[in-house]
Amino acid sequence: MFNIAEFLQKYANLEGDSTFQEQIIKKTLKDVCNIEKIDFEVKKGTLYLKTNPLVKSIIFMNKEKIINYLKQNFPKGRISNIR
Repeated sequence: MFNIAEFLQKYANLEGDSTFQEQIIKKTLKDVCNIEKIDFEVKKGTLYLKTNPLVKSIIFMNKEKIINYLKQNFPKGRISNIR
């Protein structure tokens, strides 16, 4: 017989995954660029920055390092671009 609880179990931790992903991105930006407070959004594998131009340029100068760091430490993240 079909058990609805087992079917819905795979959706139980979706919010936790996004929170975990945000923590990993913040830790990466702190480790690579020494930036602690930043607003961003992740859509379809792209990290969209919502911050001032100075911080954006620091992040863009280290773009490859950030993407490689994320791929090594968080392979499920699938972030391939920063804008």
